[in-house]
Amino acid sequence: MKISLLQQMYKDVLVGLPLAKESRYYASLLNLCIEQSPGGDESCNWMHLPSTNGGIRSHQDADMADAVVPTTEDISNSFTNMNSSFSPREVMLLQLTLIKMVVVKAECQEIEFNTRQKYCEIFVLLLKEAKIDSNLICLLGSYDQLLSHMASKSLASLVYFQLKEENTLNVTWLNFSLKTLSGFPPNTQVAECLWTLTTIIKDILTDKVVPKAGILQKLLAPLDAVLEGFYNSILFHRFDSHHYSSPYSEAAKSLISFVDLLEALLASRIELQLPLRCQRVLFLKVSYVLNLISSSIHYLIKRKLIMLLKKCVLYKSREGVKSGSLFLQTPSLYEDMLTLSNAVLQVVNLTWFNQIPLGEKTSYFGGCEALPEEDTQGGSDQTVLRALSLVVLKALEFKFQNSATEAEIKGDFQSSMSQLLIFWRSHLKSLPQSHPVVHHCEWLSLIFIEQDDDMWEAAKALLLIYLKFDRFQHDAAANLIQKEEETWNFLTHAAWHTY
Repeated sequence: MKISLLQQMYKDVLVGLPLAKESRYYASLLNLCIEQSPGGDESCNWMHLPSTNGGIRSHQDADMADAVVPTTEDISNSFTNMNSSFSPREVMLLQLTLIKMVVVKAECQEIEFNTRQKYCEIFVLLLKEAKIDSNLICLLGSYDQLLSHMASKSLASLVYFQLKEENTLNVTWLNFSLKTLSGFPPNTQVAECLWTLTTIIKDILTDKVVPKAGILQKLLAPLDAVLEGFYNSILFHRFDSHHYSSPYSEAAKSLISFVDLLEALLASRIELQLPLRCQRVLFLKVSYVLNLISSSIHYLIKRKLIMLLKKCVLYKSREGVKSGSLFLQTPSLYEDMLTLSNAVLQVVNLTWFNQIPLGEKTSYFGGCEALPEEDTQGGSDQTVLRALSLVVLKALEFKFQNSATEAEIKGDFQSSMSQLLIFWRSHLKSLPQSHPVVHHCEWLSLIFIEQDDDMWEAAKALLLIYLKFDRFQHDAAANLIQKEEETWNFLTHAAWHTY
C-alpha cells in the first residue's frame, strides 16, 4: 500500500538513512496523482483532483482509479489498494510533507554526500518527468486550506532548491507568478502566489550559508516591474474598501498576503547594494498605505499596515547597527526615508489621527473579549498606539536631521507634536487624580512603558530633535555675536579714521 511505503520513506528520510531503491521508485512515490487535461492549464481550471472532505477547487472530481499512476510496479495500484482509514487527501499531505523534508535534508551537510545526491536525483525526476511544479501550482487553488498551504511550502522549497543548487529560476513558477499578479483582480490565486514568493524570500534570508545577493537578484529581477504594478493596483487603482471589510474575504486575504510580502521585501533590501524598485516602492509610494490606514478596511488589515510602517521607520536604526553608515553605502535609502517621513508628517498635519479608531485591547491574539474595565492602560490597542506614535516621532527625527534651518522644521514639530498629544489623550483613560501629567515628557513613559525598545527609540528621537534645535540656537547666537562684533569693528574703524 502506498501509505505504508510513504511512511517508511518518511522514517528513513527523517533519520538520514540511505534510500535503498532506485531514485525513480521514490520519485514515483512522491508524484502527486493529479490528472491534467490536454490543455495543461496550471491555473487549476482544468485540473481533476481527488475528492476530499475539505474540497478542491476544480470543475469535477476524478475517480482515483483513473488517475495517473506511478510507473513502479510495487505501487501501480496504490490508491485502489489503500487502507480505507487513509483518504487520498491524507496521502497527498504526507507526500507534500516528504517533498519539503527531502529538500531540507538535501541541503543538510550532516547527511552523507551519496544520500544527498540521491535526493537531488529524485527532484530532477520529479521536475523534468513528473512536472511536480505544475501539480503543486494546481494545488495552490485548493479549497482545502491545509493542502493549499502545504503545496505552497513545498513549491517554495523546490524553487529555492533550484535557485541554490542549479542557479536557475523555475520557469513554470515564474510564468504562473507573472500571469497571476498581472491578471489581478480577476485572477483568484493571488494570495497563494504571494504566499509562495514570501516563503522563498524568507528561506533565502534565513539561510546562513549561501550568499544572498545573487539569489535575490535572480529571483526578484524578473518580477520587479509586475510587483510594482501590482502594488499600484491593489492599493490604489482598483481599491474598493467595501471588499476589505471582512478579513475572511478573498480580497482581504490577498491584501494581507501582500503586506506580508512587503515586509519580506523590506527585510531583503539590505542584501542588495542597489535595491530593486519592488524593494523601494513601499517608501516611494507610502501615501497609498497611509490612505488605506484611514479608510474603512477591517481593523486587522490596518493593524498589519501600521506595524509595517513601524518596521520601515526602524529600518535605518536596526540595519545601521549591522552595516555601519548605511546612508553612505546606499544613497537610495536616504531618499526613501526622506520621502516616507515627508508623507507621514503631511497626513499627520491633516488630522489623519482622527480617522484611525483604534480597536479594543483584547486579552488574547485574535480574540474578541475585551479586558476588564479596571485595566490601567485603557481600552485602546496599546501595541498600535505605540507603533503609530513611533512612526510619527521617527519621521520627525529623520526630517529634522536633514533640515538646514530652524524655520524649516519648527512648524512641522509644533503641529505634529500637538496632534500627537491630542491623540494620546483621546486613547488613554483618565489618569488617577493623584498622578496628573505635569510635563509633556511624562507622556513618553505612559505610552511606551510596556515596551523598552520602543521607549528607547522614542526617547532617542526626541533627544536628537532637541539637540538639533539646540544646535540651531547656538549657531544663531554665534552668528548674532559675530554680526555685533563686525558692526562694532566697522563703527570703531570708521570713528578712528574720522578722528
